Amino acid sequence: MPLLTGPLRLVRRGGAATVAGRGAAQRLLQTTKEGKQLNQQQTSQEAAHNVSISFNTSQQPPATKKVPDFIINHVPHQHSGAQWLKSKRAQPGVHGDAALVGGYKSFREEIKSIVPDSRVFTDPLRTLAYGTDASFYRLVPKIVVKVHNEEEMIKLILAARKNKTPVTFRAGGTSLSGQAITDSILLKLGHTWRYRKISEDGSKITVEPGWILGQVNRMLAPYGRKLGPDPSSIESCWIGGVVANNSSGMCCGVAQNTYHTVQDIRMVLHDGTILDTHDPASWASFQQTHKSLIDGVMALSKRCKDDPELVALINKKFSIKCTTGYSINALVDFDSPIEVIKHLMVGSEGTLGFVSRVTYNTVPDYKDKASAFFVFSCVEDAATATHHLREAKCTDAVELFDRPSMATCENMEYMHFLRGQPDEAAALLIECRGDTKESMQARINEVTKVIKEAGIPTLTPIEFSYDAAECAAFWDARKALIPMVGAVREAGTSVLLEDVAVPVKNLAKLCRGITEMFHKFGYHDGSAFGHALEGNLHLVFTQGFETPAQVDRYAGMMDFLCNMVVELEGSLKAEHGTGRNVAPYVELEWGPKATQIMWELKGLFDPEDQLNPGVVLNKNPTIHKENLKPLPVAHGVVDTCMECGFCESACPSGHVTLTPRQRIVATREIARLEQSAIPEDVEKLKLMEDLYKYQALDTCAADGMCAEKCPVSINTGRMVKDLRARRYGPESLQFRAAELSAKNFGLVMGSVPTLLNAVDLVHSIVGTTVMGGVSGLLAPALGVSWNKYIPRGASKLAQPAPAPAGATKVVYLATCVSRSMGPARGDTETESIHEKTLSVLKKAGMEVIYPDDIANACCGLIYDSRGLPSQGNDQVKALEKALLKASNNGAIPILADTSPCLMRMKENFAHPALKQVLYDPTEFAAKFLLDKLSITKKEKSVAIHVPCSSKKMKKDKFFEQIAGACAEEVTVSPVPCCGMAGDRGLRFPEMSGGGTASSVAVPPGDAMVIRDPSAGGNTTRAWTEVKGAVSEGFSSSRTCEIALSLQTGTHFKSIMYLLDRCSSPKPASV
Repeated sequence: MPLLTGPLRLVRRGGAATVAGRGAAQRLLQTTKEGKQLNQQQTSQEAAHNVSISFNTSQQPPATKKVPDFIINHVPHQHSGAQWLKSKRAQPGVHGDAALVGGYKSFREEIKSIVPDSRVFTDPLRTLAYGTDASFYRLVPKIVVKVHNEEEMIKLILAARKNKTPVTFRAGGTSLSGQAITDSILLKLGHTWRYRKISEDGSKITVEPGWILGQVNRMLAPYGRKLGPDPSSIESCWIGGVVANNSSGMCCGVAQNTYHTVQDIRMVLHDGTILDTHDPASWASFQQTHKSLIDGVMALSKRCKDDPELVALINKKFSIKCTTGYSINALVDFDSPIEVIKHLMVGSEGTLGFVSRVTYNTVPDYKDKASAFFVFSCVEDAATATHHLREAKCTDAVELFDRPSMATCENMEYMHFLRGQPDEAAALLIECRGDTKESMQARINEVTKVIKEAGIPTLTPIEFSYDAAECAAFWDARKALIPMVGAVREAGTSVLLEDVAVPVKNLAKLCRGITEMFHKFGYHDGSAFGHALEGNLHLVFTQGFETPAQVDRYAGMMDFLCNMVVELEGSLKAEHGTGRNVAPYVELEWGPKATQIMWELKGLFDPEDQLNPGVVLNKNPTIHKENLKPLPVAHGVVDTCMECGFCESACPSGHVTLTPRQRIVATREIARLEQSAIPEDVEKLKLMEDLYKYQALDTCAADGMCAEKCPVSINTGRMVKDLRARRYGPESLQFRAAELSAKNFGLVMGSVPTLLNAVDLVHSIVGTTVMGGVSGLLAPALGVSWNKYIPRGASKLAQPAPAPAGATKVVYLATCVSRSMGPARGDTETESIHEKTLSVLKKAGMEVIYPDDIANACCGLIYDSRGLPSQGNDQVKALEKALLKASNNGAIPILADTSPCLMRMKENFAHPALKQVLYDPTEFAAKFLLDKLSITKKEKSVAIHVPCSSKKMKKDKFFEQIAGACAEEVTVSPVPCCGMAGDRGLRFPEMSGGGTASSVAVPPGDAMVIRDPSAGGNTTRAWTEVKGAVSEGFSSSRTCEIALSLQTGTHFKSIMYLLDRCSSPKPASV
């Protein structure tokens, strides 16, 4: 049976494209509801019983449709490697290394001595998945290499140069203009580029390109500093891309972008030379070896400075946001050659060299801030207000929302006041900050004064919110606008995003021109929003590219937009980089003189056109409408995905196999291939399906943390569980075995402690080294891997002690994992989780009730995660029935000692009252135990890890509350997911810190970065820096604790151990 078809019939969402406005917002709600229904009902019930499911929300039959092209309007990119490989593989149906010819074959052979084969990819699945970025363009690299350090990068650049095979550098892949894709060689940064050094006062920070921007800001938080750039992708984009694109953002403006805040850059040029602008010796050597380059750059600088008209143009262009072309303002801003070269690298999109390290001058991060959402009757009023606010210099950020943008987020929390506003309305989201509350309030008062004195009426009160939650909701809505607009599009269409800026005096004209353009070209779902204070707007709209007419429609729109922006003295790319998207229009914006200088710069830095050719500058006038990316309908859970990449930072398997975005990309391509009858596609389909099983299905934790990062809550793990379920029909061995084990669950789980104790006995006899070696040999046959933190068997669940009369009752669900797994060998604790829990409950004087037949109690997660929803559903129904009885229909609180089990119960129980009384250990302790116990801070420093399930249930504060009550210092792990995923991390140890794959991908020791509230808030330090002070680690999922112990070398266990150790019965009141 094909991987993506079978019992579920996946069809295109019917109906016409939704018009933006209230309808778009309503459709988003509809989509969200459908996702919940699918998660909780369809895949666990209907699929299990072989019932056909249709995702066609219009209830109309699917239309017959031609198979989408793999690349729409595909035109082979002409570069120095094209002589070896034009547009297709050497032979139809040949893939991987066997398909490489000429220079690519030579390059592949040569780099075998540079990087291991485990980090070189030529198969059709991973080249496609790793080669995809957030843009609507597609090029598939011939070879992808995961690069771990600068030395490797230099050798790879030289090997590519020798074989005339161009390279493109890739960091986080959140770029939107097509600058991070290639059909040649993609050099993808691994998760190892993590050097960082902060100056004593936090005024400077040096980082490598592998850090996520948000992580860097958390490092700087204790100093009251941050980086200047603040794009909406701040929790996803990597520093490498921030520098390469000269990213800015909502509060950044021009003054705080990378160009204006960079202190030093360490770069690798096309010939492998390193130039470190911080190192005088490096610069001295460079002056000797690259004199011609320096002379050429300074000659261009002189040419610019000698031309007053050109100087005026450059200064005018860069007075507003501008990332069109190169940063040629460096040629007029500086006299020193080192400063000119340093700043030319910023925003060069990997076409002049590779940035391996950067030092930033940080900017203040004021903690006192407030936000306001003002609605105006028309966009002209909003633009006029923006102009006055800019002149007054009293705001830190001003964001404009047109009416469709307002409608997109009007159903979000705190945003309901946007409902029912006039069709012509527009809104401004304003933020004011200050180093003190008084200075912040002074700025707020000035904002109010400016708007009132200008006589501009507002449809909402001129009031600021000081509530952190409300302000965060305002800015979360703004950050999520692009993906949310993408989520309400018609399935199968692409999301188009343009990014322009004009002087603020022309902002109203730009808004009206955009409205006219949307109407002229039929983009009825179009919306515009952005950084009004900088005259910078983002245009988001959707369309298909299935016919030449649709492609021409897009091209016509681009011509209209670019000419309009140029007439308004604007930038065709304000902050997203030129990429391929506006490369043909660089000369339209800049004119022939400035464009010629850019071409000459490219020739000086990259004379052989080896570095990201075709990006920033391109002589092909139609490159912007070539090689477009299709988004075919594939699966109802993920069809709304626009491949933005926001999810990737939460994925524990991304460094091993695929991220959620990459799983979706692969799923879409398999769905496309399944519709094709072309022999070559049939062969490719078989190969991709074989690879997909491990890369996409087996190694997905399916924890749903991707949905937490996704602006529209797409849970790729839910799709993976559904696809796993289709592998096991009712007649399969796996299905029958699951049926048998579920019916005899108590017997099966009852044998687990005996088995674990037997393994532990062998471990005690032969030792860790021998045990590890033998188990490594046996792991492939057994399907499970051993490590020294595998626990001993749990003790037998004891009957609870009698409670005093009138004691508060609690139903205690000792989950199957806590009934079977005890502490690990070497841990100072020897008692099982349920023994510690009963001890704490006894100290609190509570009467403990067990549900009936607790030996068979199971939430069914162990089955559901394996793709066996039928058995999981039976288990969770039986457990709900038992807990209803034990809790007197929800009248008595229920304590479940394992967080993932608790979340599954909350998601799948049908009885509303029962869901309300389910608690994990930390929330239960905070609400029912702390006031009944005497707590002593017995530990100096402990670490806690909030499991992904508890994060999704928003239990973080309870973890910190309980740990903070028991220890002087609490270190909180920010790791979104440990990768264990039940026992999946034992079956695929590369996911959770064991095995060769993860040791290649993630350096040991520093892989776990922690947050330390005691050091001033959101401080991040490597585990190796705090390990000596931390006595133990605590969590609330026994299998997660195994992975955490393995990753850190420190025993992790249930937080109930900590609470029991530090608590005693409260003395009776006199």
